[in-house]
Amino acid sequence: MRDSSTKKLEVKFDSDRTQQLLENVLQANEQPLPMTAVAKRLGYPKRVLYRHFPELCRAISAEYVKYMKESRIKRIEHCCEEVKQAVRQVHTEGIYPSEAAISRLLAKPGCFRDKKVRAALRAARREICLEP
Repeated sequence: MRDSSTKKLEVKFDSDRTQQLLENVLQANEQPLPMTAVAKRLGYPKRVLYRHFPELCRAISAEYVKYMKESRIKRIEHCCEEVKQAVRQVHTEGIYPSEAAISRLLAKPGCFRDKKVRAALRAARREICLEP
């Protein structure tokens, strides 16, 4: 027999209410959440939600993955544009637009970790005839 101090708190599972809440999460026009956050918000373990509502949970997860991919693409595009502007600025000041010189002007210097941003730097240099 278990000690009373180690008993788990059992929460009754309200299937209809939980399904409605999951559907609301899926249809919300807010920033999509990962299933771990949804489960925490609803007060159930993620595995319980997946067991009872696998399709809804997969749909919520798919929306989150889609949102994260779109966010990443937008972030990279923004970094590329910022790099192009910085190259023009540095070049007009008579300074060679090296990665170090450009990164000092960027809001997020870590952008150069992405190869598309580095490619944008090379393309911007080509535009001002500094690279073949």
